[in-house]
Amino acid sequence: MRTTVTKYWHTSETDGLALSVVRTEPADGSEVRGATLLVHGMCEHKGRYDAFVDFLAEQGYIVTIFDLRGHGESVRDPGDLGYLYEGGYEAMLADIHEMVLEAKTYAADRTGRTDLPFYTIAHSMGTMCARCYIRMHDAELDKLVLLGCPSKLSGMWPGLQLVKGLIAAQGGRARSKVADHVVCGAYGKKFAAEHIPYSWTNSDPEEVRLYNEDPLCGYTFTLNGYENLIRLAMLTYTDGGYAMNNPELPIRFYSGAEDPCAVSREKLGEAIKLLRKQGYKNTKGKLYPGMRHEILREKEKAKVWADILAFLQG
Repeated sequence: MRTTVTKYWHTSETDGLALSVVRTEPADGSEVRGATLLVHGMCEHKGRYDAFVDFLAEQGYIVTIFDLRGHGESVRDPGDLGYLYEGGYEAMLADIHEMVLEAKTYAADRTGRTDLPFYTIAHSMGTMCARCYIRMHDAELDKLVLLGCPSKLSGMWPGLQLVKGLIAAQGGRARSKVADHVVCGAYGKKFAAEHIPYSWTNSDPEEVRLYNEDPLCGYTFTLNGYENLIRLAMLTYTDGGYAMNNPELPIRFYSGAEDPCAVSREKLGEAIKLLRKQGYKNTKGKLYPGMRHEILREKEKAKVWADILAFLQG
């Protein structure tokens, strides 16, 4: 199936930040089965999802993906990578809501259908954004896919106090190896013997090399970024506070069995149980043996892609 790609800019209603957006869709005359918003993870960008986006568009989906604030091209200055600006994680969630509404409006205008299914697929930090998003806006989605979900970790409150102290001393734009180690240092320990930065992200050395050589990946978050990341994580794992306008929302967690973000099958199960406790009874998960964090880019990624497609079409 032929596809059409459109790149454009969306101006955030929160603070006027220009967000870089790409929409990929079936070419004119092709059947449209649904529309999807993709939300990428921390320290990466929308361009890393091109192959998966093309796959979905070829299956009949209108796919929108944008660089989250402080990522990719959604910065006021290249030096702002990892800086979420004054609005922080709350502005990031507001940006997502704006993009959901914009994507749904475009899909309805193109197809003439107001009942076209709309989905969100999120990875890593994006899964925390998505889970916080549905606290108030679950009625906007028909299905939700969460990939590489970071499990709840102990020490979030002390970590937040540490970062706030560093901000008081150095400012929100500063970058700190101490903060980086405290917040993200544990992920690489399991694969330290491989002596390759970010080897925990993928079992395929070539994919790890591509990540390490990408100037828009792997940078150190600013202190502002880490403060907002911790606050986002704390909200993600807060029990209660969901509007629950769409308790029938189907939700799927997919993670690599070797993903240090998942920590363990039991910890991932806790994340699933928390959403079930809120009322989302149709919430399930799946672990992929041998895979690490970026399951959309693993050697056997076709299995993951097929499972996601089956879930969207089911």
